[in-house]
Amino acid sequence: MSTRIKTPNLDDIWVKWKEKAARTDRKKMEKQFGTKGAVFSLDAISAAEYVKDTMKEAAIYFAVKKSLGPAPTGKEENLVTAPRVGREQYYSFKGAGKINKENWKGNEKVPHFESIQAVPCKNCKGKGYLEDKCKTCKGTGKIEEIFTVLVGEEQKKEKKPFSYPCGACYGTGNRTEPCKECGGHKNMYKYEILPVPFQSVVTGIPILHSSAQTRYEKEIGEDLHKIIEDVEGIKFSDFKELESKTEASLGYMNKNISKTIGAAKTDYRKHEKDKDAQITSQIYLFPMIQMMAITKRGTKFEIYSLGSGNKFMVYSNF
Repeated sequence: MSTRIKTPNLDDIWVKWKEKAARTDRKKMEKQFGTKGAVFSLDAISAAEYVKDTMKEAAIYFAVKKSLGPAPTGKEENLVTAPRVGREQYYSFKGAGKINKENWKGNEKVPHFESIQAVPCKNCKGKGYLEDKCKTCKGTGKIEEIFTVLVGEEQKKEKKPFSYPCGACYGTGNRTEPCKECGGHKNMYKYEILPVPFQSVVTGIPILHSSAQTRYEKEIGEDLHKIIEDVEGIKFSDFKELESKTEASLGYMNKNISKTIGAAKTDYRKHEKDKDAQITSQIYLFPMIQMMAITKRGTKFEIYSLGSGNKFMVYSNF
């Protein structure tokens, strides 16, 4: 047994639209519907005269609470040489407070400037160079030579030792060469790739699918989110029930409505699987009436009503 919802009377929709349009821009109403020389009266503007066609459509609505908040946890570390540490793009959130995730452009994990740390190079133990015995002087710091010296009147040849400091190691006996690991900079540099500190924001999101596919989908959705009690629809707890009772509830059906139900169902499933989202309302089915009208001046426009004969809202591109 399904509840049948009564669609609004076309004249009631017309009257509600007329009053809203006159409140918004009375001059425009006068210009489009008034008669020159006659006193302008809203009562004289009838639906019978100006509505040219009417379509029966439907809208499906449900509300979702989405938590936009702290992104991934955990950290990654990079260890690089001194020249390479400056090639990274760093971010700083010091004193900036929590970040609004909706306004953030970029990765959710980024290199943090404050995490940069010098780490002594393991290869050279933070000296920047490696020390080894000088090969030229075999670690003595001296070059030993034997001179042949001619001695005395006889000029007898004698071998005499002579030494001088080794030029390869400056007489130290040790040779040093820059450490290939750190390039002689003594340190390597470590930095962390950490999550952006997002603030937790829980937002209510209206989800609306309408077969009329009006340009007011977003506006209608937002209005429903605020004043759902001011519009009457039929509530369903799941799509299985909605699909089986749509036609009996509305008293009409068309291909567009079937397609809309399919799209809304896919959307609903997507939100059900989203771990950051929570569906916070039942599924509402609303009758929608689309009226194609033309003013006295020949300007075409549309009027949409959403809701039942008891409680409905109107929208128009007039």
